[in-house]
Amino acid sequence: MKLGFKQIEPFVKNPESYARVILVYGPDAGLINERSTAMAKTYVSDINDPFNVAVLSSEKILTDNASFYDEASAQSLMGGNRLIIIKNGTDSLSVIIKDYLVNPSPDTLVIIESDNLSPRSSLRKLIEGAKNAAAVPCYIDDERNLAQIIRDMCTHAGYNIQQDALIALSSSLIGDRVIARNEIEKLLLYKGYHIDYSGFDGNPMREKIGTISLDDVIACCGDVRDWSMDTLVYAVGDGNVHIVHDSIQSLFKDKIAPVALTRSMQSHFWKLLSVKNKIASGLSQADAIKTLNPPLFFKMANSFENQLSRWTIPAIESALDALNKCETMCKQTEYSDTSITETCLVQLARYNQRSRNYYKN
Repeated sequence: MKLGFKQIEPFVKNPESYARVILVYGPDAGLINERSTAMAKTYVSDINDPFNVAVLSSEKILTDNASFYDEASAQSLMGGNRLIIIKNGTDSLSVIIKDYLVNPSPDTLVIIESDNLSPRSSLRKLIEGAKNAAAVPCYIDDERNLAQIIRDMCTHAGYNIQQDALIALSSSLIGDRVIARNEIEKLLLYKGYHIDYSGFDGNPMREKIGTISLDDVIACCGDVRDWSMDTLVYAVGDGNVHIVHDSIQSLFKDKIAPVALTRSMQSHFWKLLSVKNKIASGLSQADAIKTLNPPLFFKMANSFENQLSRWTIPAIESALDALNKCETMCKQTEYSDTSITETCLVQLARYNQRSRNYYKN
């Protein structure tokens, strides 16, 4: 079964009993791990129990099909449910999983963790189309969603986070839910409070006891702007190809998904386009910038204003079109999504220089 956006979180907190196989997939590896673990804990009391939990790789199953069927049909020696977690799920598993879904064990839950499967994926189509299975997508948090997660976690621990600190963190941590949560945990520990967020529901644990400021963020996490995607985003907008290349390599080394880079660039160009259109309708540049939500981080204000003068509306629209095509290509081709993304962003940086000659306000 294919889950709608509003069905995902309720399903993760309490998976429906009809789903004997659950596929967890997407570009955010941290979110995949988080959701897979959360669902596993609803089914077995200890996910490290060697008697009731089996962790298999796709390679192991494809080499020895019996390993999967043996685990799936095994009875618990200690009583209770059994759980199978399949790592690195691929389309090669489709035939085996299809056969299993004909008569799945009522006492065994199978969770398959995979990467960013395209809509054409045979495994994804199988799970989405089966009445006794469910597909849980894990897409990259955008800046607004991540800001809400940060705010909720701080509130849960009894802190109020100031707006400039929230903007700095949310724009810097896009790309991996686990990395984002770890940084927030570190920040709360720095403030003197640590809490276990497993099973976190967003409700406050206690009354507000303090405030988290931008100074706290910088003191705890360093200058987050230095290691965030903003370096890449503004390098593309400024046409600095050398920094673009180095930033991409650094982000990929940190296992940031290519789609996270594309989405961050799309967000940046949509901000530029929104402000340019409002200026064209009669607003002053300062007033147009104030309409952005979330607000522009003050340390990036000068760079953003410089790019407003460099990029025309037609050039921005061309950039957004290129980014949309890049994302589509990453999902629909067998070529490396890292190579496609890097090529696109480097070309955009070069296009930034050429576009000034082609377009005039």
